[in-house]
Amino acid sequence: MRAAVAFIVLVALTSIDGQPACSQEWTPSQDSVRDATQTVTDYFSMLDSGNPERAYQMMDDAAKSSIPPTMFAEQSEKCRSQSGPLLERKLLKFTWLKDPADAPFPGIYAAVDIATRFEKIDRHCGYIVLYQQPSGGAFHVMRAESNFIDNATAKKIETTNSKLELDKAWAELSRNCPNFR
Repeated sequence: MRAAVAFIVLVALTSIDGQPACSQEWTPSQDSVRDATQTVTDYFSMLDSGNPERAYQMMDDAAKSSIPPTMFAEQSEKCRSQSGPLLERKLLKFTWLKDPADAPFPGIYAAVDIATRFEKIDRHCGYIVLYQQPSGGAFHVMRAESNFIDNATAKKIETTNSKLELDKAWAELSRNCPNFR
């Protein structure tokens, strides 16, 4: 039985702990690292504290055009209810790109791999993509992805099948999370 849940939306349930690592693609300034880290912190703090309207304002126009604010708020509240309070959030790695050829816009992109634990979700990983225009300014949330198995589903898989089946389901789901292990 495959009861693992993949939840892919603009809402990523995550938190921050640790130092970001830079990739070889492009080396950002210390200010860029600080600003991007603060953007991730602020975005998830707003979601964690039940302020999806403020988190929505941090999204870029393309992300906003893909989901109305009311739907974003509803999905955010559903996620908060399903996950329970935040226990731990780690930023696993920052991958930096500047003016990538296949990107929709020129500018600076930071993809941040994350791992999180909540009261009702022990298995969670994902990423958030930030974007900064070539002229500088604030980073905006371009995309977020969240993959998890909530604890109730995990218990059901383990009870109905086995711990091995649960581990297999999580291994398959967490393949969507670069740098998670």
